[in-house]
Formats: sequence, C-alpha cells, structure tokens
Amino acid sequence: MTSLDPWTASDPATLIVLRQVYETLVDLAPGGFTVVPKLAERWSVTGDGRVWTFQLRQGVRFHDGTALDAAAVAFNFERARSFARFDLGSLVTSVVTPDPATVSFTLRAPFAPFLATLATPSFGIVSPTCLRQGPAWATPATRCAAGTGPFRSEPGAWQAGDRIALTRNPSYWGMDQSGRQLPYLDGVEFRAVRDETSRVAELRAADVDIALDIGPSSLAAIRSDPNLGIRRRPSADVSYLGIAVTATPFDSLEVRRAVAMAIDRNAILQTAYGGDALIASQLVPPGLAGYDDTITEFTKYDTAAAKRALADAGYPSGFASDLWYATQATAALPDPKRIADAIAADLGRIGILVRLRPADADTVAASSRSGGTALWVGERTATRADADEFLADVSANPVAAELVRRAGAESDGSKRAELYKQVTKILQQEIARVPLFHSSPPIALIGKVIGLTPQPIVGESFATVTLGR
Repeated sequence: MTSLDPWTASDPATLIVLRQVYETLVDLAPGGFTVVPKLAERWSVTGDGRVWTFQLRQGVRFHDGTALDAAAVAFNFERARSFARFDLGSLVTSVVTPDPATVSFTLRAPFAPFLATLATPSFGIVSPTCLRQGPAWATPATRCAAGTGPFRSEPGAWQAGDRIALTRNPSYWGMDQSGRQLPYLDGVEFRAVRDETSRVAELRAADVDIALDIGPSSLAAIRSDPNLGIRRRPSADVSYLGIAVTATPFDSLEVRRAVAMAIDRNAILQTAYGGDALIASQLVPPGLAGYDDTITEFTKYDTAAAKRALADAGYPSGFASDLWYATQATAALPDPKRIADAIAADLGRIGILVRLRPADADTVAASSRSGGTALWVGERTATRADADEFLADVSANPVAAELVRRAGAESDGSKRAELYKQVTKILQQEIARVPLFHSSPPIALIGKVIGLTPQPIVGESFATVTLGR
C-alpha cells in the first residue's frame, strides 16, 4: 500500500486495506452493483439532478472518539477539492450542512454517476482531527489514522513495503442480521507478497488465509488442493481490441467487420485465460445497469466471411498494420503478449499482417488517444459501479456521444439503462471497439474462511468474515 489517505489512493492494494478502516456515505450491496446506505442512512436528489442531500447515521464515532457529523463530512470534501479523483473540484460547486445530520452537495450540472462515485473507497470519511495534523497523518509514522470502519490502524502498524496489521474496532456501529456486533475477527493483517508462486505456496501451507491477485496459471494447483477454495468477484472489467476508425484502411466499416469476425475468442479464452473468463458481447459487464442482455454475441467467428468482407472493402490481398499492447499483466489482461499473439495470428489468416508493438500501459493509452496506432489491445476496469465507466469516450459518433451525455444527466435508473443500451447497439454497428472478455478475478482461500463476499469494485470488506475449524 502507498498511503493511509483514501482520497489520494487509487491502487487496489491500498484501497482494499483502507476499505476496512474508512467508510463512505454509501456502499455497494454485498456481491453486486446496487448502491446501498452506509454512513448515510438515506438520500434524495432534486428534480433537476443537481442537489444531492444525505441524512447521516446517528451515534457513529471515528476511531479517535470524534463524532461523525455533517461538518466532518463537509471538511473531508472541501479538503479534497484540489486533488480527489473523479474531478470532484469541478463537479461539486458547494457542500452545505443545514444541520449536524444533513449534508447537501450542489453539482455544477446533473451527474447521475455521482452516487456510484461516492460508493468507492476513495471517498472514505476521515476524522477531521487527523486531517488537521497535516500530510504526515497518512504516512507510516502517523499516530492518527481514524475512520469509522470495522478495523482500525494503530500507531506503528504499517511497515511500509511489507505489511499492515489492523485491529478490531470495539466501538463499531455495524451489526449482523441477528444483532451481533461486527466485526467478528480480532484483526486482519495484509502482507505484500509480490511473487504469485510464493503467494500460492503460503496459502497451501496455511501461512496465509486468503491470497489475492491470482492469475490463470495458478488455478489448477489451487483447485487440486482439497483444503483450498476459490471465490469469484463479479466482473467489473472488459478487455477489447481497439480500432482507430479514422485511420486508413480501418475507416472502412467492412474492414472493421472483417477484423471482428476474424478473432477466435474461444481459442484465446483457453490459451490466455485458461478458460477462466466470460466472452464479452459488449463493453458493459453483466449485472451492471445498462447491460443489454438481448446482445448475446458481438460478431460471429467466421474466417471465410471475414476474408470476403476484406475483399469487398478493396483489400483482397490484405494489408499490414501495427498492433500495440501493454506488457503489464492485469486481471483483465492476464497474459497480454499471448493475447496479442493470438489476435495477430487470427488476423494473419485473413491476410492482415500484424507487427506487434509492446509498450507500457501509459504509452499504449496515449498512442490510442492520439491516433498513433490503428489497432491496440485495451481494457477498462471500473472504479465505480456505473456503465458510464465503459461507454464514455469510446466513440466519436455524435449520436452515441449525445446518448452518453443524456444518460449521465438522467436520474431515473431505468431510463439511464435504456440510453446506455442504445449506445451499446451503436457501438456494435460501428465496431470501434471489439469486446473480448470479462474477467472474474479469483480470490483463493483456505477452507476455514467463512463469510467472505467477493465484491466487483476494488475489494471486499472483512467485517463479516470468520474462521472456522
């Protein structure tokens, strides 16, 4: 992890730790994408979609004893205007506190993903007492890192680059369904074990209870061990083949259609993912509002039809093109080189000679935005539970852009979902992105871990976890 400050953190390793310490106004329902109350018991939005008002839960205190009230929430948001993620400074024009239990946010313009944004761990509420100590509070030397969460970070608990030990918050407000106070565990320790083989070995030896960031190559060993199990996070990502629709010859729809039909996703699924992903029919993952379940297949795999489409576009002998890909493995792209190799081989079968261009992720992203590459292997991983994460800025089509804009301003959930479905249909016709796979990242654990509910966005809460025999 990199910091004890959730407002400046963006990497999953940090946020899954901080999720245990700090809580947000709203959260996602266990195992899903639905926004539910957390520190705010309820909320409302005005008809114009610009003013969001939250009623805070009563009787909640930070780990340092400071009371959670509207002023504490407002202090967090005002402090973070200049550096928080999701352009908070330009989005929120004012934060007011009509009374100690009420916070109202006025937005510059209607923005329906605001609620999903607040559910991300990056918006965890920190005790103002800590924040007033200056930047040092978020470092390993801190003596004050107080949230309202089920676990707390004691002074000296964070050994930078190695581990952090969290202890049970004895005053936590949360209860289970039977009225028993959470959390059940006395503590949780997070350790950084950078080598995947070592993580699996420690799990098999029961030196750790849970192992994260497990790739396809390790799953067979885990499945073969009767003492271990695997849980799946609902997919919140998509991998895709990006196509620059303004670059010759990809400005031809028939050429783009040929490319889409040439890709054998089933073969890539087995070789690069070990069969451990879902073939994507669209960019939006299943379960997220806006997913169109009437689209079951983006394009059919048909090499002969792809060759005909290429010939119809005036390229019967094919052509050459670069294919860029990021070299760093991720959950969405666990083996980028193998995926790129497979796509290159598939396109070669219809006459498109592909030159592979490996680079770091930032270079690939910058090149795709600037038009410096015609083909690239990309991914999108949601940091908030909203289809806008997958459909914004993926098409220059003015109709699609207007639909995305309208969806972002529409507070009615069912209407928003229908607008996003229209965008998905346009993207299927346009073929500027060829969806490849949705991954469901595995969590490996020993058999005595009970009550862990995998979360699609960022990470799990360990408040309801127990250890059996």
